[in-house]
Amino acid sequence: MDDNWQHSLIRGWQQRPTLHRDGVSLQEAWLLRKLQQGLNGDSLQIDGLSLLSRDSTLHLTVRQPVAARLTLHFDFLPINWHNRLIQLRYHIQGEAISPSTTRRLLGVMEGAFGHKALQQLTKPLDWLTLEQDIATIHLDALDSVRQYLDYPLLGKPLAARLTIKAIETSPGLLRIRLGRSPSETD
Repeated sequence: MDDNWQHSLIRGWQQRPTLHRDGVSLQEAWLLRKLQQGLNGDSLQIDGLSLLSRDSTLHLTVRQPVAARLTLHFDFLPINWHNRLIQLRYHIQGEAISPSTTRRLLGVMEGAFGHKALQQLTKPLDWLTLEQDIATIHLDALDSVRQYLDYPLLGKPLAARLTIKAIETSPGLLRIRLGRSPSETD
């Protein structure tokens, strides 16, 4: 019992975000757990996450409009900090779970089915916009992030002093690089 508890504690400690001089690294397992906590529900289940240098993947099970397993391949695009936007280029591969031939054909249509299913599932998320191959995360619309962006630091909001310079993936890690706002370097 004690060994299991210690092992869990050590594993949890190792998976926590790691601070760096110029940002933070998030472990794949930690990020997957946070995505599952925030997005899993009756219509959607996050099954897995694989962070690589290129073509990272998120594995989903969608139950509506057609039950399907989707693989979302993604790469981060340059950050638009001025508008507080994080964008990723993505494409979807799908496979229907239903044994019916018609539903199976619908499920494997990568672009149209996967994109429409994701748009329907994400419609209530006002912080996420999906175009045909670009997902945009609106940081100002995320309450949990906005409180930090607006946090006053020496008379200015934190977002006016600090900027996200880049988001990169490498095997098992998501790396967020931070920097001083251009107005802070003057």
